[in-house]
Amino acid sequence: MADNSSKEGFYKNESVVPEQTTAGLIQETSTNEDNDIDLLCAVVFIEDAAKYRDISHKLDKKTLLWYRWYHSKPVRVSFYFVIFVLHILAFFEYPSSLTWTSDIRNRGNRIAVPCGITEGIEMICFLLIAADLILKYKLIGRSEFIKKKWLWASSIILILSLIDWFITIGFSCKEVVRYRRILRPVFILSNSQLMKKTVKCVQKTLPEVITILLLLFIHLYIFTLLGMLLFPKPQSFIPMHNQTEHFINGNSSSNSSTDSNVTEEGDEYFKTLLESFMSLLVLLTTANNPDVMMPAYQDNRLFSVYFIVFMIIGNYCFMNMFLAVIYNQFRGYFKSSMQASLLRRRVGLRAAYEVLLKNEFQTSSVMLESSVEVSKVKNAIQEANIPVRWKSKIFNEIDLKQVNQQLNFQAFQDSVDVIQSEKFTSNASSINNKMISYKNFIIPAIRWFGHPVLRFLQKCVAHRFFTYFGNLVAVVNVFVITVELATQYDKSFNYSKSVLNIVNFGFVTYYLLEQVLKFVMFGWRRYVFEKSNIYDGLITVALVVTEIFSVAEYGLPLTGDAIVPQDSVTLWNVVRIINILIMARILRIIPQIKSMSIVVNTLVDLIKNMKAFAGILIVIYYSFAIMGIEIFNGSIEYNPPNATVSGGLLYKCGSYQQLEYWANNFDDFAAAIVVLWDIMVVNNWSVFLSAYKSATSRWSYLFFIIWWLFSVVIVLQLFTAIIIENFIMKWDKSQLNTDRGRRTSSFEDSHHFMSVHDMFRSTLEEPSESEILQEISNHRYLKLRQIPSVT
Repeated sequence: MADNSSKEGFYKNESVVPEQTTAGLIQETSTNEDNDIDLLCAVVFIEDAAKYRDISHKLDKKTLLWYRWYHSKPVRVSFYFVIFVLHILAFFEYPSSLTWTSDIRNRGNRIAVPCGITEGIEMICFLLIAADLILKYKLIGRSEFIKKKWLWASSIILILSLIDWFITIGFSCKEVVRYRRILRPVFILSNSQLMKKTVKCVQKTLPEVITILLLLFIHLYIFTLLGMLLFPKPQSFIPMHNQTEHFINGNSSSNSSTDSNVTEEGDEYFKTLLESFMSLLVLLTTANNPDVMMPAYQDNRLFSVYFIVFMIIGNYCFMNMFLAVIYNQFRGYFKSSMQASLLRRRVGLRAAYEVLLKNEFQTSSVMLESSVEVSKVKNAIQEANIPVRWKSKIFNEIDLKQVNQQLNFQAFQDSVDVIQSEKFTSNASSINNKMISYKNFIIPAIRWFGHPVLRFLQKCVAHRFFTYFGNLVAVVNVFVITVELATQYDKSFNYSKSVLNIVNFGFVTYYLLEQVLKFVMFGWRRYVFEKSNIYDGLITVALVVTEIFSVAEYGLPLTGDAIVPQDSVTLWNVVRIINILIMARILRIIPQIKSMSIVVNTLVDLIKNMKAFAGILIVIYYSFAIMGIEIFNGSIEYNPPNATVSGGLLYKCGSYQQLEYWANNFDDFAAAIVVLWDIMVVNNWSVFLSAYKSATSRWSYLFFIIWWLFSVVIVLQLFTAIIIENFIMKWDKSQLNTDRGRRTSSFEDSHHFMSVHDMFRSTLEEPSESEILQEISNHRYLKLRQIPSVT
């Protein structure tokens, strides 16, 4: 290009339309300032690749500095704290949750936060969110901002929230409804990539879910009508008694029993079309099973066929179809989403490489593949805000792959790709011979003693049978505890010389000897490397300290009089602590059992991956809790009942009042969360349906049904899909290692964390070079140069 400016040729002005090219970058520059910008740009692209971020942002130096500051950990943590504060205000806003109990009978007066306190904090949060959106607009530009729907949604929600905030201030905090509280969770969703993917996955699943919901509704509707025909109300049953008696009961001598039980079923559960439908919907969740069946079943066992067929079709067919559909959609959408994330990573790495390459470009047509100086690559990696452990592994890979201090793109990508957890590799020959390289970890080697006896002892301790024997001892210890607690519970806790205390003293002595041998024979580096050793060691230390206290207080268990009891709370607590620690120690056997280890590892991975999916639960809990407060606040009232002649209460058995569910209400945010949890568990949720229907109207059913659909049918099924996928991936990986004849250590199995990206990475395809270059060429602020294409 003819322009002499160092920025115009490489970093495009916003108004310039990108032209189609094949690879590389244009415009050479030799000034230190331009080199600094190139390095900064490469650093940002590497950081974008590490975090799967889009690189469609501005590339001038000032914007890049602001971009790095915006994505720095302190700034992001601070912004997440702002979001947290904004949502936690629901506990303090009217009606506040600042009471010891939510029981309306003895709740007392609430601590009311003065008007303007929570509103002031809320306005500060809104201003910071507005600043965040403005900064995003400045960093990515108007055209990119318009393309991002979540940013638009956040902006609209912010504007509506500010309008509602001014209405609140205008009414001196006495307005009836605050709509902005229901809209707050959008700010949580819009600031998590994985949560947005999850929402998109749910959105993609809805058409299939709605189809099954329609079939489920038809199923419920048909059985509702059948139920009303089989179990009519008393007034409709009597005129037809003579005609249907023999058909239903087959015995004309049981008139009284038949009338009583069948009409009781109709009057209790099938009184109206709505009541019949709700009775069967609750039965679908098994919450009222077998209660709903018993009146009719007591009269004729054939009536059970109606309820059994209903449950088989509804609960075991349709509900499992929900899981199948959601799992299928989850896997399909997340795979495509992870494929897009991989493309963003590849685009970021290629863009970083091309930025570093631009001053290295040679116009010789003989050179078909360009390369970058290793020093430039290392400088960019060193400046990037990525974990130090990644940097050291990347540097090792660069040293292995460089040729004459030059690095081509494939070598560059392979080196930086160690940021993927399963691609952490290292060459054992390049590491100190005192260390053993194994997958992600550098395992300290055992320093063997020269003395033959000590060396033999080291081999015995290092052998897997030594671990197996320790596990057997732990199992025997727990078995002895079980027998003693079952046969001599009181004596075990009240006598310091009891059999249980004597046996435990011997086992603790063995545990101490075992850990000392491991520590001495392995060396401290190898000992602390194995997390299982740290776990055993901490528990053993706690056991030894507790036993020392017991011996100092009551003497050795093997000496003294074993008959005299010590009536002491201290002794009881000491014995209890020792037994609890011993039972906790048996968990050490889990990594040694393949199937059990995989299950536990799946649960551990699930906890680590819960940020996004727990966020979805928080969002729906928050929104429905606020909605429940707005609809049902104060609807449940406590009226002391009148007593009957026998002194009992007039509450219906199994009702909200008789079960004393007074603390379960929507009178404040904390109480509403608990009610939603109780309903999500679906045990006794019919009690809440009946109570709020009586307190408000039949339309209250709609709120609870929608909550059940979102929480149980969709979100929890998605949660189950994640568990299934994670377990299958881990099991297949373990089975593949077994088929290859490779024995994996329990340490490896129990410490390989599988993120959501890892779950799908083995099924992903590498993006083609044309896709990557097309993405880069479409970048609004980058311009590529032409190089000869290889055919």
